[in-house]
Amino acid sequence: MASGKVLGLAIGPEGAEALSRDAVATASFVEGMGLQGDKKFGRSSGRQVNLLSKLSYDWFERNFGRGLSMPGGLGENVVIDGIDPNWLDLGQRIQLGEAILQITTPRAPCAGFTERVDGNKVSHFVGHVGVMCAVVQGGTVRVGDTATLLDE
Repeated sequence: MASGKVLGLAIGPEGAEALSRDAVATASFVEGMGLQGDKKFGRSSGRQVNLLSKLSYDWFERNFGRGLSMPGGLGENVVIDGIDPNWLDLGQRIQLGEAILQITTPRAPCAGFTERVDGNKVSHFVGHVGVMCAVVQGGTVRVGDTATLLDE
């Protein structure tokens, strides 16, 4: 079973800019709803949580010559290390702390995202901005918790 670690958690408060997220040490995930306190909470059945790997931050720094503040710099909710969600199959599940997420779709970058990170072209970010997940088991997740791939 592949495993890694939760490196960062971020919540976008209601009224914040589209991709803006604030780092938190602990977060509550609610089954079928998403990340409690996030502006997208309860608004979607399959796009509840954006999960990405630290590899995305490393890629950004190498290709654009500057870093972004992690977590939340790429508009994500969760950053993990040791597992690259960009290569997971749709439907795979990953446990973070007490919560279990299911991969529903790759995250698609848009012009707003590209502008926010001062990128050149939307196409540069395809495959580097993580995946969208549904929360299939709620629970508390803390920075430093284990991330475990359940479906291999």
